[in-house]
Amino acid sequence: MADPIELLLKGLEEAPPRPVYLIHGDLVLAEPAARKLAEGIGKLAGSPVEERRRPTGLSPILEDLQTYSLFTPAKVTLVIDSTICADRAAAAALIDEVREVLPVGESQSLTGRERRAASRLLQTVRLFDVDPLAGTPEQALGGLPDWALAGGGKKSGGRSRKLTKKQVSTLRGELGELLRRAREEELAGWSESDLARLGEVVQGGLPKNHCLILAERSAPKDHPLVVTLAERGAVVAVGGVASEKRGGWRGLDLLARQMEEETGASITRDALHELARRTLRQKGGWGDASVDGTSTARLAGEYRKLANLANAGRIDRALIESTVLDRGEEDVWKILDAIGAGKAPEALSRLRRYLASGGDAIALRLSFFSLLASFCRHLTAVRAMMRLARIPPGERSYPRFKERHAPGLLAAPPAGGKNPLAGMHPFRLHKAYLAASRLPEAELNRLPWRVLETELLLKGEGSDADGALQGLILRLVGC
Repeated sequence: MADPIELLLKGLEEAPPRPVYLIHGDLVLAEPAARKLAEGIGKLAGSPVEERRRPTGLSPILEDLQTYSLFTPAKVTLVIDSTICADRAAAAALIDEVREVLPVGESQSLTGRERRAASRLLQTVRLFDVDPLAGTPEQALGGLPDWALAGGGKKSGGRSRKLTKKQVSTLRGELGELLRRAREEELAGWSESDLARLGEVVQGGLPKNHCLILAERSAPKDHPLVVTLAERGAVVAVGGVASEKRGGWRGLDLLARQMEEETGASITRDALHELARRTLRQKGGWGDASVDGTSTARLAGEYRKLANLANAGRIDRALIESTVLDRGEEDVWKILDAIGAGKAPEALSRLRRYLASGGDAIALRLSFFSLLASFCRHLTAVRAMMRLARIPPGERSYPRFKERHAPGLLAAPPAGGKNPLAGMHPFRLHKAYLAASRLPEAELNRLPWRVLETELLLKGEGSDADGALQGLILRLVGC
């Protein structure tokens, strides 16, 4: 498959470079790809590449690119991880600022505050590659999707709650009136927003031989700037790593090829998967397949170290096992499953791996203890409901358990009151039921005290927090 960066560089033989290029994906892949493009453009333009990493804002960089220099007739700037396109809601949040002046007054001319809002509206419409001065105001605003008019919301940087469909319809009318007044007063459009300034550059261009290349982790396809740049052939998606539902990681081969090209050292397939197991972590919670970018950066860093140590330029599993500290992804639910199944060595091994995965060890320990305490409460409640509903222990078949025993465990207690198991998913309930079936009832009755005692030791009354947590786990597995 042809290298998309090579195709872009080849196209420069027939046409000048675009003012802005966007290369997005995991930064381990996006950064070298963007640097290759920037160096290629810089060579053609006769300019060295200026590199800026995680800038606090784009406006100063854009101002510099928009200005001719007496000494440097060409400027090529590579910006890494600006997050400018990370969230499409940033574009929608601009509408929130405009809404603050609506509806506009009936005076013959706009007030200063209304003029600023009208200028921001003009800029926002241009972000979506729509000419705000073409056609009627209603036609121009028709190019804006409903989600943009609904606003960014407070969580996304906006200033108000998102609107309902009816409110969006009303807003279109009010914005149409503001746009009509802006046309009458011949406003050009003004904005101090980085996003709007970048939109100006994409639409209006830069001086000859001036170019901006962005290397970003995230660029949603429906973000207005991404859409506009894609239509101009100025976007390259280099991909990345994602977790798979049944374990493992998708996209590892991309990282391996990049690191082999960079270091000259190859890696065996089993060594690659072991390196990923020891370094990669998911970005979010359950259901989020994305991978934490800092963990892919760690994989790349470990690969470079291993390449220096590898004999004959080939990294094998033995080298990884003797060199790389295991701080990879660990599923806390698998720790609880091992505890419920009475597998002490596996539970303790997984716990140590989880606590060593990086970050705040105290926070990780307390977070896991919160889940473990909830599990203990479920065990005590399950055993009590088994006794009240006369449910026999040890039914290992989940379908039979779900049909015959789950309704009784989830029902209201015979004496009235709320069942602490109400609403629990039958699958998790079955796990707790099997664990409760395995433990003596006397030990389950003492669990609330064991949990309280462990909590006190974790929060300062003991000198060995890990030992206290491991002690509770050993009691739960029956050791």
